[in-house]
Amino acid sequence: MGDPKEAGAEGPPAGAAARGGLSLLSQGESEEPSAQGSALFLGGNEVKSRAVVKYSSAPLRTAFARLEEKTDLKLPPANWLRESAKLGPAGTTILGNSKKSKPFSSFGMAYDFIDSVGNDVDVVSDSENIKKLLKIPYSKSHVSMAVHRIGRTLLLDELDIQELFMRSSQTGDWTWLKEFYQRLIDQKWQRKKKSKEHWYQKAILSKFLYYSINGDGAAQPVSSTAEQQESSSSDQTNDSEGASWPAPFEMPSSVSEDPSASSQGLKNDFVRNILWTFEDIHMLVGSNMPIFGGGRYPAVSLRLRDNNKPINVLTGIDYWLDNLICNVPELVMCFHVNGIVQKYEMIKTEEIPNLENSNFLLNGSDIVKLYDLTTLCEETEDKYQNPFTMPVAILLYKVACNMMMKKNQNKKHYGTIRTLLLNCLKLLDKSRHPQIIASANYIYSEEEEEMPDSDENGSYSTSSDPSDDSKAVAIIKSVGELSVPEKYKSIHQIRPSCAFPVCHDTEERCRLVLSYVLEGLKSVDSSIKKESDLPAADPSTPIPLKYEDESTRGGPEGLEKQMALFLDKMGSLQKGNYSSLSGMIPGSWQHKMKLQLILKSSKAYYVLSDAAMSLQKYGRALRYIKLALQSHDTYCCLCTNMLSEVLLFLSQYLTLCGDIQLMLAQNANNRAAHLEEFHYQTKEDQEILHSLHRESSCQGFAWATDLSTDLESQLSVSCKCYEAANEILQFSDLKSQNPEHYVQVLKRMGNIRNEIGVFYMNQAAALQSERVVSKSVSAAEQQLWKKSFSCFEKGIHNFESIEDATNAALLLCNTGRLMRICAQAHCGAGDEFKREFSPEEGLYYNKAIDYYLKALRSLGTRDIHPAVWDSVNWELSTTYFTMATLQQDYAPLSRKAQEQIEKEVSEAMMKSLKYCDVDSMSARQPLCQYRAATIHHRLASMYHSCLRNQVGDEHLRKQHRVLADLHYSKAAKLFQLLKDAPCELLRVQLERVAFAEFQMTSQNSNVGKLKTLSGALDIMVRTEHAFQLIQKELVEEFGQPKSGDAAPAADASPSLNREEVMKLLSIFESRLSFLLLQSIKLLSSTKKKTSNNIEDDAVLKTNKHIYSQLLRATANKTATLLERINVIVHLLGQLAAGSAASSSAVQ
Repeated sequence: MGDPKEAGAEGPPAGAAARGGLSLLSQGESEEPSAQGSALFLGGNEVKSRAVVKYSSAPLRTAFARLEEKTDLKLPPANWLRESAKLGPAGTTILGNSKKSKPFSSFGMAYDFIDSVGNDVDVVSDSENIKKLLKIPYSKSHVSMAVHRIGRTLLLDELDIQELFMRSSQTGDWTWLKEFYQRLIDQKWQRKKKSKEHWYQKAILSKFLYYSINGDGAAQPVSSTAEQQESSSSDQTNDSEGASWPAPFEMPSSVSEDPSASSQGLKNDFVRNILWTFEDIHMLVGSNMPIFGGGRYPAVSLRLRDNNKPINVLTGIDYWLDNLICNVPELVMCFHVNGIVQKYEMIKTEEIPNLENSNFLLNGSDIVKLYDLTTLCEETEDKYQNPFTMPVAILLYKVACNMMMKKNQNKKHYGTIRTLLLNCLKLLDKSRHPQIIASANYIYSEEEEEMPDSDENGSYSTSSDPSDDSKAVAIIKSVGELSVPEKYKSIHQIRPSCAFPVCHDTEERCRLVLSYVLEGLKSVDSSIKKESDLPAADPSTPIPLKYEDESTRGGPEGLEKQMALFLDKMGSLQKGNYSSLSGMIPGSWQHKMKLQLILKSSKAYYVLSDAAMSLQKYGRALRYIKLALQSHDTYCCLCTNMLSEVLLFLSQYLTLCGDIQLMLAQNANNRAAHLEEFHYQTKEDQEILHSLHRESSCQGFAWATDLSTDLESQLSVSCKCYEAANEILQFSDLKSQNPEHYVQVLKRMGNIRNEIGVFYMNQAAALQSERVVSKSVSAAEQQLWKKSFSCFEKGIHNFESIEDATNAALLLCNTGRLMRICAQAHCGAGDEFKREFSPEEGLYYNKAIDYYLKALRSLGTRDIHPAVWDSVNWELSTTYFTMATLQQDYAPLSRKAQEQIEKEVSEAMMKSLKYCDVDSMSARQPLCQYRAATIHHRLASMYHSCLRNQVGDEHLRKQHRVLADLHYSKAAKLFQLLKDAPCELLRVQLERVAFAEFQMTSQNSNVGKLKTLSGALDIMVRTEHAFQLIQKELVEEFGQPKSGDAAPAADASPSLNREEVMKLLSIFESRLSFLLLQSIKLLSSTKKKTSNNIEDDAVLKTNKHIYSQLLRATANKTATLLERINVIVHLLGQLAAGSAASSSAVQ
């Protein structure tokens, strides 16, 4: 669709198809019918015709003057060929002078009714051309026309071969067509002059019409000018008609590029432009037929006929079609004999086909052949030798522009628009028409950017209805095929279905857009008169150099200065400051077009950067966003009135730039690849950048697009990009107009400030771990704390301003972690042996607790975000636990009483338990269980210690005894749930045994002591689970394949500390031995006093047996750890069995 190529349309003479002859041109001008047909009935209801006048410059209709009988039409009337108010602006054209319609008449109409071209209208042409086509079946004469196809619209113009070849002989134009015609059709072509009869009939018709508007039947003398014009009309047969053909198109720079210039014959000179629907064909036709009206006849056409010549079919069709096209209901014919008026006759339009000797029936049985003559044009050195080149190119451009304006409809016309613009660019000379070239490339890039997604076959159709091309015509694709009859058989498509491949890849599509942008920029730059390619330096603008002061680019301080300069520039843009190095005049077409092209390039580079970002090609993404920002910087220099939409684009560019810098910071391990991608540049990018440098230095955003190797610098640049994007949203109330983008910018600001805060916090922690000699906190650490805290605080404010409770809670949690690091930094203030929990530690731990509690309040409930809620609870529990542990291990006895410390530790431990969820099933549940077990163990140990050291208050001692027993019991239960803490379980049980031994020392009666010993031995039995876990791990360790002597140690379970196990095992053996011995002693003494206790006898016997085995086992110093544990497990089993047997015997 949108084919600009020329075609010669030719109707064959009678019998030509049968003979297989190929004739482009007529051999004569005869209007005689080829054959007389039978009478045909063409009733008004059988013909579908509808005419709507789109434009008319005709004067108000007036009644025609009925001439007196015997009026001599050979004598000219007084008003002949003179301007008249009755004639209106059309002048003499309306009255049928000898001048033929101009060859570009269809283009003139197409320019005026551009909405119809390529869409609603099938044909645009002079009505005379339509009549010639419809008369082909009844005429021997040849019809030669130029056909241009724009979308689904055909533009028809008369292609008078006689005139063209005559002009070729005089000026050398059209030589390519003349040589072709003489080579293949008529080698002896000669100019055929029109007969005197032809000119006589034209002159008498003109005089008749002037008589009819003059109202005076008498012949009056005319001026010498009119007589000379009449006498010369028959001689100047070529001058008058040849003038209608323009010379080969040449447009110097001083001449307007307006394609409708009358000097080019592209003006719409028709009196009427009519939208005529004939059957199912929609046509836009031009007509100059005079229409008279008034009185009894509101609208009639007036015709002059020789009474000696009957009306034939051709004449009847001519009259009938003229009336149909102009919607005239009646025809008035004036008959004359040798120029003497005889009579008038009135005929209704629907009766014309039934006149005697004029019966006809229009049909489409004959074939119109199209010859593609474009290949001939392409062989010429100068494409403008073809006068149709410029009008076609301009029309293609206008139709494409018009389709692009219809935003709600243009999606179905993408293919058509592409083809129109592509062919327009092919036809135009870049050096002669830079404005059109630039504009066409811009529209092409716009259309490519908005291209719909392709279908599953990877292509889209250029027509919404494939049947649009289904016209039965013959095609000869090239001139070389004219001598091969098989090549021009009738086919069913004007042209194969044109399908453009759609760029599946975003980068490929954007690259295509940029190629059009570059061509447009080249056209604009070439039209600007310059002394050199690059503009002269502006004295007020510093020349950018390759090196820069590190203080101005690296670090946050330099960024702050550059940000301030950037914001000043943005403020000046609001005032409309303009600066162009090339000296373009604001408001000129070059200025407007370059602005649009530069904006388009920035958008394309932004899309490329976003696509590279999604592919994790961060170096490439930074290169593209740098080009986008350089384009935008140039746009800012050229722009006189910054639109809010463009400011929004800039905010989006800076947001993406911030994302890229952040990802580069987080992927530092692949920095070499990113650096290589960043510095790579295509030739196309270089040329676009060269065009940008003609207008500005492109350094406005250099601070945002440098690829730094320093992590802190990258994070700082990312943050400044987001801050700049946020600042831009404050201009022109963009924040309220684009709430979604505003929220995204603030989220990113909060995130990057969290990243920077964590960075500084980790640096402070690293300094703290390296601090060995100096115990005091360094100034560098304190400075890092302040920076980290400031970032967290700002980030929290960002998230709170957009009501993002979850992210605000995470930053509050990180602030709590920072406070804990500050607390840890103050823990080494004194000697390790004299160390006490300092007030500074307590202050920072309490601050951390406050931030964690704020985080929980921010979240509200666990339902909002369970994972974050659980994480904050865990951190809060950890803080309480750490503070309590430090207070317990490094009690500040120099500042507080023991009782107060114990109270604070107990409270902190219980709060830690409160926020430690041991019941919920989660990945953290084992950690929570271990934490809770450890807390109970520590509390039990503390109460146990208090009980040992306390003297006096028996009530308090009893309370401590109960609490110690309670917490030991809870600790043991929780440790038993864990499979990886056997040593902890063993230690708790041993402490419980020691607690029982301590209680036994205060007992006096043997019965009480025996009861306590029995309870302690039960605790020992319950340690069997811990030993079984240790045994299992040791068996698995020794059961692994050994590759060498060091294999067992290397493969040992990391959770099993052999040294600790050995230590605990030794303690366990000694305590078990002690308990068994004490039990044997007490039972033996009791047996002497009461000899009939069977239960005690069984227990005594069992205990003695186990005691003897334990002594033998402990005496074996060569036994391995696993062997010793096996013995203990065996003995505990016996002890448990003995206790069970004694219990059953009692029952």
